[in-house]
Amino acid sequence: MKRLFCFVSITALIFAGYAFGQDVAVHYDAGMENGNGLAVQNPKQLAEMIVEKLEDKKLTAEIVDSDGLEEYMENNPKGIYIITQGNTPGTIFQKKGKDDLIYSWLREGGIGGFIGDYAFYYYWHKGARVTAAGAGQQSVFGATITNGTVTQVSPTELGKKYIPSLKKWTSNRASGLAVLKQNEFEFESYADNGVNADPIAYRTKDMKGWFINFHTSCCGTVIPPHEQISTEYAELISNRFAESLSVDPTRKMSIIWGQLKSAQ
Repeated sequence: MKRLFCFVSITALIFAGYAFGQDVAVHYDAGMENGNGLAVQNPKQLAEMIVEKLEDKKLTAEIVDSDGLEEYMENNPKGIYIITQGNTPGTIFQKKGKDDLIYSWLREGGIGGFIGDYAFYYYWHKGARVTAAGAGQQSVFGATITNGTVTQVSPTELGKKYIPSLKKWTSNRASGLAVLKQNEFEFESYADNGVNADPIAYRTKDMKGWFINFHTSCCGTVIPPHEQISTEYAELISNRFAESLSVDPTRKMSIIWGQLKSAQ
């Protein structure tokens, strides 16, 4: 009976961990607005393509809604998420600073990815878009990094290394390199013009994780096709950030299965 109890307990543990064990959570929520005005016109299709491209890179990925994203983050402190709708769900961000899940999660080692308008400019709460404006980034990072300067950017050496498919393009929601330097951020620019960058990953001095600002534009500005964005994102995650996943205990299934076998 004791061995049977052990077997049942370990099995429950396995499935509890596995429920949140995908490498990347791709956020799409049918209850949120469809990205209108935020550059991404078909976020559901974009989310599906990103999952497909990540799986082509031998990473596991699933689409999650706003509640699912919160659960994923709580169970994967060093996980990776990608938001596709231009709105950050209110389940993880409401401009509350240290009281927001996203604040502590990025500092513990999580990696957040974003496609849309200004990151944290909007969040979705109780069925409506709420405008946090520049105070949104202030709440998470202590500085407003995104600006509205229309900028043609070209791949950097890091961009060529990690995102081979990346091409020249024009962003109107790029990140200001001067602001990052002035606030002593660590950053990796993948495409810039020496002043503004997009795509780019950055973090504050107290963040163990990274925030990825990726093809951010709005208001009818043309962004690369979904196929191109999906390919580029999968390359960046696979070539640069997937290394963080190796330390997540929910992925050490071989050890758990070994324990399970010996308990039978």
